Formats: sequence, C-alpha cells, structure tokens
Amino acid sequence: MNKLKLYIFILSFGLMSSFVVSEETEEEVVQPSNPQELLEIVKQGQFADTRQQRAREAQFRNEKNKQAKLLSDAKAERARLEKEAARLEQKFEANEALLVVAEEQLRERLGSLNEIFGHLAGNTTEARNIMEQSITAAQFGKGREDFMTNLGSKMNEGIKLASIEELETLWFELQREINASGEVVKFSADVITTDGNVESRDVVRVGNFNVVSDGQYLTYSPSRGTYSELPSQPAGRFTSQSTDLLNGDTFPVQFAVDPTGPQGGSLLASLISMPSTWGKMQEGGLVGRTLMIIGVLATLLFIWRFYVLWGIRGSVIAQTGSATLNNDNPLGRILKIAEDDKGADTETLELKMAEQILKERPSIENLNWVLKIVSVVAPLMGLFGTIIGMIETFTMITLFGTGDPKTMASGISTALVTTWLGLMVAIPTTFMYATINNISRGILGTIEESSTGMAAKRSEGAQ
Repeated sequence: MNKLKLYIFILSFGLMSSFVVSEETEEEVVQPSNPQELLEIVKQGQFADTRQQRAREAQFRNEKNKQAKLLSDAKAERARLEKEAARLEQKFEANEALLVVAEEQLRERLGSLNEIFGHLAGNTTEARNIMEQSITAAQFGKGREDFMTNLGSKMNEGIKLASIEELETLWFELQREINASGEVVKFSADVITTDGNVESRDVVRVGNFNVVSDGQYLTYSPSRGTYSELPSQPAGRFTSQSTDLLNGDTFPVQFAVDPTGPQGGSLLASLISMPSTWGKMQEGGLVGRTLMIIGVLATLLFIWRFYVLWGIRGSVIAQTGSATLNNDNPLGRILKIAEDDKGADTETLELKMAEQILKERPSIENLNWVLKIVSVVAPLMGLFGTIIGMIETFTMITLFGTGDPKTMASGISTALVTTWLGLMVAIPTTFMYATINNISRGILGTIEESSTGMAAKRSEGAQ
C-alpha cells in the first residue's frame, strides 16, 4: 500500500512539474507536502489547461472571421477595379478614335506647311551641330546652341509653327556664322593652358579656321565651351607668324591657316603629330644616341684643333716675315738650329733641321686621325643601326603579320634614323678632317720650304 502511494506521488509530481515549469515566472513554485495537496494541484492544472484551450479556440475563430472578411473585401475590390479597367479601356478607345480624326483634320488644315516643319527641323539640327564644333562658339556663347536645340525639338513635334521672332533669330545666327568665317577678330577669352589652369587672354580668331594666342595655336573644347592650348605646337615658323598676327595693327599679315576644317583640321593635326628633329634622333635608339655623342665630340675636337692650328699657322707666317727668330713657333725653333750651329756643313744642318721637323710634326698633326676615323666609322655605325632596325621589323612581322603597319613602324624608323645620323655625322666630319689636314699640311709645307731655303742659303754661302 505504501509503495502504491509512493508511485502515485512520483507520477503526480512529474505531471505537475511539466505544468509548473511552463508557467513559472517570478513566483516560487509551491512544493506539495502530502498526496492530498498534490491531487489538488493536479486538479487545478487541468482546469487551467481547459481555460487556455477555450481561449485559443475563441481567438482562432476570431482570426478566421477576420480573414474571411478580408477575402471578401479583396474580391469586391477586384470586381470594382475590373469594372474601372473596362470603363477606362472603352474611354481610351474612344479617345484614340477622336485623336485619329483630330490628326486628320490637322493635316488637312496644315496642308503644305508640313514641309516647313521638316525644313526647319533639318536646318536647325545641322546648324546646331556646326555651331557646337565651331571656334566661334566661345565668342558668341552657347545661347545660340540652346536656341537651336529648342527650335529643333519644337519642329520635330510638328504641332506648332515657328514664330516670326524665331525665324528671324535663326536667320540672324546663320548669317552671323557665315560672316564670322571671313573675319579676323581680336577679343578676350578664357584659355585652358596645358597644365590645366584657366587664363584670360587676348586671342585672334582667323575666320572659322584657327585661333591663336601668345604665339600658340588654340583649339576649341565643346564640352567646356572655352579655348585650350594644343598639347604640341607646329614648327616655329608657323607660331612666329601667329605672334605677328596677334600684335599686328595693320594688314595684310602673313599667317599660316589650316583650310581643311574648323579649329584646325587634318593638316594642323599632321604638323603637330610630326616629331621634331630631336624627336627623330631619339628614335635611333642606342646606336643613334652613340652617333650623336660621337658627332658632338668630333665637332668639339675640330673646333679645338682649328683654333690651335690657326694660331700655329699665324705664328709661322709671322716668323717668315720677321728677321728675329722666336721659340714660340715651330719655324722659329727649326731656324734657330741653323743660327746656333753656323759652323755645321750643309748636310749636317739639313739632318738636324729634318730631325726638328719630325719633332714638331706630332704637335701639328695631333688627333687629326680621330676625325678621319669618325668620318669612316660613322656610316658603318649607321649601317649597323639599320640592320638592328630591320631585324626588329622582321621580328614584328613574324609575331603580328603585316596587317598593321604600325607594328613595323618602330623598326623601320630605327633603321632609317640611324642611317641618317650616320651620314649626318660622317659628311661634316669628312669636311672637318679635310680642313684640319689641309691646315696642318700647309704649316708643315711652310716649315719645310723655309728650312730648305735656309739650307740652300748656307750652301751658297759655303761655296
């Protein structure tokens, strides 16, 4: 009996704990002290479960009723919208029919005026495209472009004709652009420099071809509505003319105009893209730079040797006309031997003077051989660079084919530039060597002639 009560107590306690744990909040759970209290707690839990179930059922029924009502309202709204859509569709069809009739009436009333819409729309669009790119836009402003855009849009709609004021403005802008193409005008405008700064300058516009300022050709930037300096300028003979044009008060003034297009066309672009002489030399690569260095050194050597030999030549010529012998020139030192050794026979005197001439010869012919070698080696180096360039060209042909000539341009340029540099160094150096060698030979000839004359006089005196 006691064991049975114990089992009942454990079972009841387990059931009770499942309800008590779920509802446990801030209050402490009351532990039963005897089976009677446990039975009472189980009974109260059953009553509580029944009440909760009933409350949940009532809530479910309420939610179900609400959903049913919402569904009913949605169906009613859908039916209303379907009726409205049907009504609007009927109204749209009716309006479309009226629009067809109205358009037909508009065409009948306009008649031949429809052609005006097309002509005005085409002319305004073409004029706007021209004026957007024209160099006169920076002078006349962007107001005319906005006018052309608005008028073109209006004519494309084909509903309303242009007014008399609009037609007169269109005619005025077209005529002003035509007149500007034959004018040379000086005015102040903003110019964007190559470093990005904006400066206010005096510019000269030559028709609708070119604009110049401060000795530089300018281009027009449609996106910014201002002039800007070209990243590279044409040759100096053209930019100097632009300076004369800017500062000239009277005409005519000689000026180079690019007639191939507004703001400078293909001709100016070609002049700008052409490399300068220094740029062409840079295309020669290592061989080209070596040739340039050799050419500069040969030129400096020529200048130095010419200065030295010209001084020796002057002193020798002065010595031939002077009775006083000086040791500051080769001829004086040679003749000094004959004067110091008056008792020597003619043969001995000639040998001594010949020995002195041999001593003087190296200083007179010093480094002349360098110029001769440069004049011979420079073409060979140019030929060497030509071979390098052709090897590079054939390598590019092997890799990329002959479809794009630009891939071969670098090698061909190297080949031609090195040949050009080789000849450019060799030809002047040949003349330099000939000049120096001629001066040296002239000095030596004068010395030998004077020494021989001295020996002849000594021989005549001995006889």
